[in-house]
Amino acid sequence: MSYEMWFYGKYLTPSMYGMYYWRPPLYNLMIIPVAQLIGWDNMLVAARLVTLTATISSALLLAWFVRRLFGDKTFAAFTALIYLTLGDILFYRGWLCYSEPVFGLFVLMSIVFGWLALAENRYTYLAVAVFAVGAAFLSKALTAYVFYVIAMTVIAYRQRCWAFLFSWKSLLLNGLAFTLPLFWYCMVPAGAFQSHAMLADITSKLIPVSAGKYLKHVLAYALQTLVMMMPMAGVLLYAFMRRQELGKWSAHPYVLTAMIIALVNYLPYLLSPESDARYIFPLLPFIALTLSYLIFYGAPRVQGWSVQWIIVAIVLKFALGILGFPFFHQQSRASFEPVAEDILRTVGTRQLYVTYVEGGAMSIVAHVDRLIYPKAPLIYPPSQFNDGFVISLPRDQNMGILVKKYSVGREEVYLRCKGTACIPRE
Repeated sequence: MSYEMWFYGKYLTPSMYGMYYWRPPLYNLMIIPVAQLIGWDNMLVAARLVTLTATISSALLLAWFVRRLFGDKTFAAFTALIYLTLGDILFYRGWLCYSEPVFGLFVLMSIVFGWLALAENRYTYLAVAVFAVGAAFLSKALTAYVFYVIAMTVIAYRQRCWAFLFSWKSLLLNGLAFTLPLFWYCMVPAGAFQSHAMLADITSKLIPVSAGKYLKHVLAYALQTLVMMMPMAGVLLYAFMRRQELGKWSAHPYVLTAMIIALVNYLPYLLSPESDARYIFPLLPFIALTLSYLIFYGAPRVQGWSVQWIIVAIVLKFALGILGFPFFHQQSRASFEPVAEDILRTVGTRQLYVTYVEGGAMSIVAHVDRLIYPKAPLIYPPSQFNDGFVISLPRDQNMGILVKKYSVGREEVYLRCKGTACIPRE
């Protein structure tokens, strides 16, 4: 999507295969200059650099915030370390091509500066919070406002800051924040499509399911959440079973506030009939704060176990990164690039389209786009498609005659043809 935005010079609305995509473009806009700097051949690396920068920035912001609240720079550094070594951060979404770290950074910034604004009656901090929640929306979704509103309500209730929250300056600043989506959708091309598609995506998660399926989802979601918080959550569970003394979360009002913010924001995703674990990514800094408090102010044995598992996690990460990742990356590239080259040899000078918008097919298309540059990237076939080749899903039989089938990992990608494109050429 970033490549298509750059190629066509359309920077306000992401597109995939020439069709408008429903998310705002900030994540893509961050990728574009990095990809231009290191080359579009390395667009995957560019996206990961953006993600990793957002992850590190979140850790630094969390450390600064904790030091402001607790006045203990050692505890602040420990909290940032806990955040960076949570399983989902260290091994998965914290550095891969997900928009969640960018979205999470801006959500964290909005809550951190909103919290400080309420605690210190500072409108400059509130202005930063308003800017950040707008940036969060532009990086992913409207749910940024849900995280922000719940957090501000919890903080205002806990600290009795209603007068500041409902002052005319605060209402004006927050009002500007909430008018941004309306302004955006009125201003950008395909704004109506974006707004309807985003609302549809949110409401689709609320479609009722059977009782058995719902219970299975809730249990699986809770388990996924626990896995995301490993190894620190495991250390605390083990310490609790061994009856080791832990820090008392109720002993400090800020820890309790962070817990309530995380819990109230978490429950809608847990209880939604259809939800993905990655949606709670913005809550991980507040979960990390709670975990680190329990560990840091717990018994020495708990602290020792935690440090040992942090070291194990970091060593394992480097081992996988230095030894495992290059191997799997080369295996992956070796499977995608030859398929792209074979497709182009088969197609020759004839028209090539794509309908496959999942998994490995996107990597194949990325290689095709790279190989045919400076020609335009592949697009979805026109409504009256009568002639040409299509990279399609197995089920897209209406896309024409099967020419070749490729197995990429556990996926099957089909090359089909219609019209004169199907006539063999010497």
